[in-house]
Amino acid sequence: MRKHRPSLRVDSVHTWLKGAFRGRRDRELLIAASVEGLTLVTYDLKTIPPLLAELYAEGQPHAGVIFVDGLTIANDAFGTLTRALIFFWDRHETLLWQDRVHFLDKPPLETD
Repeated sequence: MRKHRPSLRVDSVHTWLKGAFRGRRDRELLIAASVEGLTLVTYDLKTIPPLLAELYAEGQPHAGVIFVDGLTIANDAFGTLTRALIFFWDRHETLLWQDRVHFLDKPPLETD
């Protein structure tokens, strides 16, 4: 990602803030990411959606969530995920992400 879109900030939960949120509750992670204006990219389609509903009901904003379905992009398909995120970024860079939720699509096939 950094090679193709250096202006796009991408951090892993394992390295962001020296891994301070690794293993912490999703609520804490979403709120901390929101403070820094970071959108969460996640394959977690089970626990994050109900949490977003809770946060909404409480009036607690988040900085956006991009869901990735493992049936659309396998969780070990890093190249496909990278291309999909770059394609998404190129189309939606100017969107305001507070409280926005989106499902990531497969990227279009590259042509040579």
